[in-house]
This record gives sequence, C-alpha cells and structure tokens, in this order.
Amino acid sequence: ATHGTIIVSAMEAIGGTLCNTHDSKKNLSKEIVKSRDATIFQGQDEISSARDLFMTGSTKNGIRRGLLAFDIEEDDFPYDAKVECAEIRLHVDSTSDYDGGAYDIGIGRSTLHRVTAAWKTSGENMLQGVNGGNVRTGDATWSYAAYPTSRWGRKGGDYDVENVVATREEGGEIHWFGGTLTMARIVQEWINVKTNPFNAGFMLIGEESAANSGSESYVKYSGAENAPDLIPRLIVTYTSPSQGRKHREYSSYLPEVPHSAALHDDVITSGSSYTDNSEKTQNDDVTDSNTPNTFVLVFAGGLIIGSMMGLLIGLYLKHSKNVRKREEVTNKRDPAVINMFMEDDEVHDGLAPIS
Repeated sequence: ATHGTIIVSAMEAIGGTLCNTHDSKKNLSKEIVKSRDATIFQGQDEISSARDLFMTGSTKNGIRRGLLAFDIEEDDFPYDAKVECAEIRLHVDSTSDYDGGAYDIGIGRSTLHRVTAAWKTSGENMLQGVNGGNVRTGDATWSYAAYPTSRWGRKGGDYDVENVVATREEGGEIHWFGGTLTMARIVQEWINVKTNPFNAGFMLIGEESAANSGSESYVKYSGAENAPDLIPRLIVTYTSPSQGRKHREYSSYLPEVPHSAALHDDVITSGSSYTDNSEKTQNDDVTDSNTPNTFVLVFAGGLIIGSMMGLLIGLYLKHSKNVRKREEVTNKRDPAVINMFMEDDEVHDGLAPIS
C-alpha cells in the first residue's frame, strides 16, 4: 500500500498498549500513521499485492510475508527526543488457522524483523483471497525489492532473520508488535538521522511451517488505504527536555527474544531468508563446512597441549627422582672413603693433610 490520505481523525490518540502513553507528566507520545505495506508470495516473482490489505503466514499455495514501513518526517519529533518505547498497532481483517476456520485468532506465532534493503511498491494490486495480481513496475515481489530492476539479496526478502524485533501480542481484532528495547533503539535511530535515514521498515513473518502441506495459518491486516481507524500505527513514547519532559532511566521493556529462538520451528529459512526447495545459501555452506572443522581443530589442539604437559611433568618427576637417588648414595658412602677423597683434594691443593 502507498501513503493513505491522512485525515484529522486518523491522528486522534488511541493510546498504546505495550507502551505507557498515559504518563503525560513524564513523557510524550506520538502516533505515526503515514505508512506503506506490501505482501510477497513464495516463489512468485511476477505477482504482487500492496493495496488495502497485506498478509503474513502460510496458505495452501505457499508462504506469504508482509512488508511494513512507517515514514518518519524531520519535524515529527523535537531535536532532543529520546525514545522510551515504541509499538506497532495493526487491525486484523481476517485470519485462518490450520483447519481453515475463519476468524480464529488462535493462529501460529508471528515475529517482526528489521528489513535490511530498500523496497518499493506501486500500491496498485489488491489481494484476491490469498493471492495477488500481475506485478506492476516498482513492486516488491518474492525475488525483487523493486520489479524489475532491483533484486533482493535473498529470495523472500532481505531481513535480519536471527534478531527478532518483537513478537505478536493479541487483543481481539488488534495485534501489537513492540515494547522491546530493540524496537525503541531502531526508532531512535530513524529519529536521530534527520534527513534521509535508512528506514526500510519491518518484515512480518507468520507461521510458515504449514506451507505447501494443504493447511493454512495466516493473518490479513488492514493497510494504509483503509479506514482511518483501521490503518497501521507506529506509537512512540519519548522524553524531551525542550518540551518539559526530562530524560530518565526507562527499563519497562518486554523481554527480548533469544537469538536461538528467532527462527520458527520447521520454518523454511536459511542464512537470512527463505530458500526454494533444497537449494542451499552461501551461509548454509559456510556453516556446514566450518562447524566440523572447528571441532577437529579444537580437539587436536587439546591433544597436543595435553601431550606436551604430560611430557614436561614426566621429565620433571624423573629429574627429581635422580636427584634424590644421588643424595641417598652420597649419604650412604663409607666415611673412610669420603675422608680419602678429602685428603686427596687437600694434597692437590697444596695443603698439609689433617692429622
């Protein structure tokens, strides 16, 4: 979707759920409603959708991923704004669970990831069920960030697959993503870069393990062209000394998702994005080949060091044993023999023998 027509009612404060937008004595809040969105379809390089609705998850026809970006303008925040919390508010148009039951909010897990490459959309095609329309020039598709001139680095979009910005929180027909320290830092970065910041937004990754299995698990969200009270919103709370809100220590964040849990169970992803069929990415090759080699090198190194330590200890013990034996032999010698050697030494030194 392209920028919707923003009317006054769209700017009316709805309030945050993950962020405290009701503490007006200590912070300020801002809702960004200027956004663009799109859906990309697994394996479909010339199919796109970017108007009215966007979706994420898996269908009988394959994976669907949602792109969403908010445009932050230079005058949206004061120069000294410090972001405390940020969240995205999305309106659910419809859902489907594994059994195809409509409007079942008990859908699979969804995560929000930062997009790492610029993408575009014409905003022309609408979703037709769970499918799109013929691609238009400038649309994002499964292989193209902007058809037909700019490709993604990986099929399925370029995004940070290992680091989850946020997971979905649900409340009836509203879904929220955010409330994490990572989310706050990303929005702060966009605010700090006043002119032309790199802001490619986010990728919504739904439950993808059901793809191509005959079952479904997806969500459709209202896009930027929808009714003002249904459009996506980025809600930000911040402090600003110039606006009478002193900076403070803020720590009321939702827990970060561990890196090891970033990938969904059975999700068909690799490296930093989806790979078709059994095709490996460059990252896969590096991981498969380096991991065993690293183990062998560490193991061999340990054996060598252990052997050297054992040899040194053995030499030390042998030396100590020989020293003790020499001392024992010396102590057991006949006094007369010892005295003879002493006399012989004294004669050689030119001294008279002791009588």
